[in-house]
Amino acid sequence: MKYLVVKGWLGFGDRLESLKMCVAYAQKYNLQIYVDWTDSIWSHGTESFYTYFKLINMPVLNSLDDIPEDATVYPPFWKDKLKTPMTQEIFDKQKETGINLGQITEPFDADVVVHSSIGNRILYMMDSTFFANVFRVTDPRIFEKVRSYNSKFNLRSCMGIHIRGTDRVRPGRRELGIQHIAVNAAMGGGFAGKKMIVVSDDKNSTEIWKRFFPDSICLTELALKESSSKGNHNASKDSISTSKDLLNVEMLVDFFTLANCGSILTTYRDSRFAQEARRLSKHVSSMLP
Repeated sequence: MKYLVVKGWLGFGDRLESLKMCVAYAQKYNLQIYVDWTDSIWSHGTESFYTYFKLINMPVLNSLDDIPEDATVYPPFWKDKLKTPMTQEIFDKQKETGINLGQITEPFDADVVVHSSIGNRILYMMDSTFFANVFRVTDPRIFEKVRSYNSKFNLRSCMGIHIRGTDRVRPGRRELGIQHIAVNAAMGGGFAGKKMIVVSDDKNSTEIWKRFFPDSICLTELALKESSSKGNHNASKDSISTSKDLLNVEMLVDFFTLANCGSILTTYRDSRFAQEARRLSKHVSSMLP
């Protein structure tokens, strides 16, 4: 093995979990890594992983063009398709194509290994230092905004509230979920003078939250404007009025702002977005300039 190509799929929390596993794998076998997040969920044409991030302190591949044409590829489906982004059609045919590698720990008999960021992945519940040592945010629109929020609100003294809705809310369950987290927030000090910093992709759920805590500070704007039942990450280019780039930037500002908060609560227990924000919380200063 010489190269590891990481395709992107699903939302940011999911692909971040996959990327962390792939980084650990590349470090274990000293592979040159390339992150291909040009799928339609992340990109509407020009956005990629490298628009916002970079990897340092480990072997990296600058371009897929640097992989020799005669290199062997695993899974074989990706041979002559290394530049092809993940699509819904490819995802739907994962059983036939064998692209779902799931958790990767052992070597494969190929020059290039392609991980499609689907299936089970190893979760680094206790320590993400290895990832924070190599992952950097490079887009000043992100780190300058997070820095300004930190200066204005002293985020470590705040409670971060992630209100997940849209595609993760079952009919009739929205208000019950908000009531549940409102009780948890109160138990966590919500009535003890803590500022509540809210980030969300769901306009309706945010409005319900504000009924309980009208003084909450909601930082998300563009995502709430575009809020839909499918989730903004699944929205097609023609269905939104805001560019994918600006939505990505705001979402990443929301993520690192949430990670900066002293405590984090979410309305959706299985939110990978909130879980990764918690896991990376103590590393924010090293990942952002």
